[in-house]
Amino acid sequence: MCSKRLHSGLTAFIVLCLSINPVFSQSNSTLQEYLSTRDSLLKVDSLLYFDRGETLNEDELRLESYLTSLQREMNGHYKAEHFFPPARNFYVSKAHIESTPLFKILQKMPKGGALHLHASAMGDVDWIIDRAIETEEMYVFWGDDDTDTYLTGQLHAFKEGQAPKGFHQVAKINREDPQFRGQLRSLITFENAMDQDSVDIWKEFQAVFQRIGRFVYYEPIFVDYITNGLQILVEDNVQHVELRLPFQGNLYNLENERNPDRVDDFVVSMNAILNNARKLDPDLTLKIIHAELRFKDQKTIREDIQQTFEYRKQYPEWLRGYDLVAEEDNGHPTLFHAANFLMLDSLEQASGVELPLYLHDGESNWASVDNLYDAVLLGTKRIGHGFNLFRFPSLLELVKHKDICVEVNPLSNQILGYIRDLRNHPASTYLRRGLNCVISSDDPLIFDYRGLTYDYWAIFLAWELDLSGLKKLSKNNLLYGALTEEERQKALVVWENRWQSFVKNTLEQLPE
Repeated sequence: MCSKRLHSGLTAFIVLCLSINPVFSQSNSTLQEYLSTRDSLLKVDSLLYFDRGETLNEDELRLESYLTSLQREMNGHYKAEHFFPPARNFYVSKAHIESTPLFKILQKMPKGGALHLHASAMGDVDWIIDRAIETEEMYVFWGDDDTDTYLTGQLHAFKEGQAPKGFHQVAKINREDPQFRGQLRSLITFENAMDQDSVDIWKEFQAVFQRIGRFVYYEPIFVDYITNGLQILVEDNVQHVELRLPFQGNLYNLENERNPDRVDDFVVSMNAILNNARKLDPDLTLKIIHAELRFKDQKTIREDIQQTFEYRKQYPEWLRGYDLVAEEDNGHPTLFHAANFLMLDSLEQASGVELPLYLHDGESNWASVDNLYDAVLLGTKRIGHGFNLFRFPSLLELVKHKDICVEVNPLSNQILGYIRDLRNHPASTYLRRGLNCVISSDDPLIFDYRGLTYDYWAIFLAWELDLSGLKKLSKNNLLYGALTEEERQKALVVWENRWQSFVKNTLEQLPE
């Protein structure tokens, strides 16, 4: 029997037929007729925009007027200087971005949520280094890489006397080498990756995960690490967070190297994290999308899906979906795992619970990488990245018709080399064609920035958004979040109150 996921939505598209009958020809039209028809085309396009349903009150219109004027002024200055920050290396422009009045306004803007965030790369690099130095049992592999096993800068906790050759106590190296901190920092961020064309960026990217993974999942550190990452987001006015990570967490301690079956201990840790974070924001919500690696074999993924159903049944308040992650161009295509995903219907019937998909797909520049067909046909609730969706016209219409939200990570796409100039980012066209998107930061620890404000700053200028666009993008993080309907409605009330306070307070602080 064919899966219901294959046929849902395939038999119907929303087709918008727009017929514009020009009242002029090049030979006899008047300028007034020409401008009238031109205005009609502009109006038709505006009716397609993703934020066409957003209405602004009087205060919001005043703030929109100010922001539009500020945007025009900033872009005019950048044009005159022939230097547009969202079209250049992020690290060249980062300090400038932080110095602008626009950045300070957007920091205070309620952003709804962060829906595309990898737990092992969500925090602050300096916090990691400080904590590694303070943790007596934390060691670092320091010296030439052991290409078969370890990388320089790789962190791991060991009992005294049990660290493999090449590992040294972090605190000891820090005392002895004044250059150590800066060198370690450069190994776990892209801070110094100014010339991205000179390196295999994904090789460097994966290397960072290897360096910090055993630090993040060391049980005595894990709770504090995630709490620190959430604190950064709360300070950036994010109220809902969804983390991609293995649900069991793969936590380890000095007595137990790794025991993925300790899911109960993992949930205890997550509850402690949420309690900590709610001291910062009582209304914060936190969910997990289980993430496995796409390059694993079919048997492993099948068993992982089956196990995740058990976890979903036990902990539905925490576990909200399933994803496959890692480099798309070199991992297995989604089609490779399609047979496993087609089991979901029968597994849902047998278990009595659903396991929604939130698939990473479309993070590629290659026209031949067509994983998005499978993501959509398999019924993904959202698309992680969707960068090359523009290449597939039928999918564009189907994604719009099925209202599948696209998780856009602008600076991640730029830093990882998928696009240089954010003015040309395909998500700008998705929004203009009426597709709903959310904005997130993907791996901000590695990219060496905090929160979501940098991404919003870049797209506000590059895509020439207005306040209604910012409002809709922020609200989408709750509308398309992996929340129950009760949680969603409660979160939207909180967000609306915070949004109106933001508008009022910003207007009060504007220069005369």
